Amino acid sequence: MSVTEALYIVFVGLTGISMGSLIVLMIGHLMSEHWLAPIRAELEAASLTMPLLLVLGIPLAFGLDQLFPWVSERADLPPMRAAFLSPGFFLMRSAFYLIVCAGMAFWLIRTRHVRRTSAVSLALLTPIVSFAAYDWVLSREPHWWSSLFGFAFGLAQVLAALAGAILVNFLKPDPASSRRMASLERALLTLALLTVWTWFAQFIIVWLANLPQEAEWYARRSDPWDQGLLTTSYLLMLGAIVVLVPSGVSRSAMIGGSALALLYHGTHTLWILQPKGISSWLDICLILGTICLWIAAFIAVMRVRPSYTEEASAEP
Repeated sequence: MSVTEALYIVFVGLTGISMGSLIVLMIGHLMSEHWLAPIRAELEAASLTMPLLLVLGIPLAFGLDQLFPWVSERADLPPMRAAFLSPGFFLMRSAFYLIVCAGMAFWLIRTRHVRRTSAVSLALLTPIVSFAAYDWVLSREPHWWSSLFGFAFGLAQVLAALAGAILVNFLKPDPASSRRMASLERALLTLALLTVWTWFAQFIIVWLANLPQEAEWYARRSDPWDQGLLTTSYLLMLGAIVVLVPSGVSRSAMIGGSALALLYHGTHTLWILQPKGISSWLDICLILGTICLWIAAFIAVMRVRPSYTEEASAEP
């Protein structure tokens, strides 16, 4: 794994969590403030780290040829796809995604009309997440196309964001009451089941349609290491579902279920991205250092944002 690829993996993972947090935040505002209040501070902090991720993406712009084969191998692509995947246009789109998401995050926390703002922003954010999934992930193998991939990948980011926010809340010294977290527990379980079903549905469509080029995408992920990674990810998700299914909310169950869902997301994302393997301690240090930098930014934002403790402890 090159330094650029290590940075790319962290970028995709952290950007997904930030975008997913923004989506959960908007849905929460649209549905009910009481539903959102226990994890509102965590979601706002995660979404406000988007400017840091914009800076993190700058070095990747100089290493596109190490990440995407279409930068140097363009002759065998269809003309429309080759034009869409031109490096200049790709970088313009990527900057647009990050700048717009950062702008929406700041707009959402400053406006008094959160419900109206959330409705408008969510309508814009949905296609952004889908196109970002195609540009940053699916185009690593530009001959493969799936109309369901953007939705499935975006759904996984929402699951990771919700699981992360719940986990952080319960790890705080003064978490929200278990009763106030009941709706979030059901939402996490529903998202977990929906995420698994969506990825499985995509596989079934390819299998039943007998599409050779699409089946090749799965074939490239069928060696023992990849199969072990995929099996591990779904065992983690099964564990999360088993922990979350019983009715009633307990702190230990929510911590365990959220942590397992996050681990599922991480292992499954690695299976999708297909990194070439961690080849040096520099890769490990870069990945861990970047994650720590993001966590530090997240904590710094959490300290200056309202905690919404009063709303989180109020009766629904």
